[in-house]
Amino acid sequence: MSKPIASTQLKPQGSQQGEKTLLPAFSIDQIPGAMDKMGWPVSAQLMRRWFGTMPAYKMPPEIRTGRDKRTGLYVDYRILPASQIDDQTVKMAWALNFKPAKEALDQLYAEWCTPEGIGQLKIRLSRSGWQSGATFRLGYTPSGSSITSAKELDMVYQMNARPFGSIADTLDDFFGAIFKGTMKVAVVGTASHDAKRNCDVFKVASLGFYIRDTYDFNVDGIDLAGLGIWSKDRVLEKGETADYRTHYAILKSPAAPLPARIASLLFLQSNYAGFVPVENDDFRRWQDKKNEGGDFFVFSDVFWARPNVAEIIIP
Repeated sequence: MSKPIASTQLKPQGSQQGEKTLLPAFSIDQIPGAMDKMGWPVSAQLMRRWFGTMPAYKMPPEIRTGRDKRTGLYVDYRILPASQIDDQTVKMAWALNFKPAKEALDQLYAEWCTPEGIGQLKIRLSRSGWQSGATFRLGYTPSGSSITSAKELDMVYQMNARPFGSIADTLDDFFGAIFKGTMKVAVVGTASHDAKRNCDVFKVASLGFYIRDTYDFNVDGIDLAGLGIWSKDRVLEKGETADYRTHYAILKSPAAPLPARIASLLFLQSNYAGFVPVENDDFRRWQDKKNEGGDFFVFSDVFWARPNVAEIIIP
């Protein structure tokens, strides 16, 4: 995901004194403090983690999906450096308080057993060592307990997924921390051969739901879904943002009549003094300049649920 916030210390743009007054010095490392003031603790924690990584690390765009486009191989999250993965901060109990996550989980729970999902289950079984006709337990540790790590489930047992997140979503802690992510489901159960029906079946014991995301700023150019206008205390709400951008566009347009530019300048100074438009690209400039700030994969913990489909015939 590309987070909806960014900007290094901004320099005054243009030569007019009014613009210098409008754009105060502002540093993106002040944003976590603003998040705290807004009651966005998870957003603040993730961003502080990003700033706390040295040296800087920019996640290659080709592995953001979890599969290396160059090699076709899946990223093995289990062996990544600790700085490149966070599976402690985001909790499903927190995420399910927010509509995007709740709707994604409900939809995935209702529709996880699709033909494509069953095909993925067969692949997972085969790669884990199962052979047709044999009895095989999937998703268990050698001691018999269920795998509890989302990153391990994702590597070996995940069978279906639903993306979520939209610019139309409510501006809140979930939007700031995750925005666009993926709800995934992994299965735990036992494959065996049913002699009466002469087919292989998989008896589902439980379903594990979790969120996978990336915390990086790899959006090129202007990304309307990834912008924010920040002060040291808060980010502008969506209606305020539209208002700000309308007047800011007039102010910056050489074609706009001078009276209109002056009116927009006065409006912004009067209503939005101290706010700065910020972009994803500025986080990358921060990495280049300070050699700090590290992109990372995000996994939530696992929300376990009883299966609504008890048995699957393995094709």
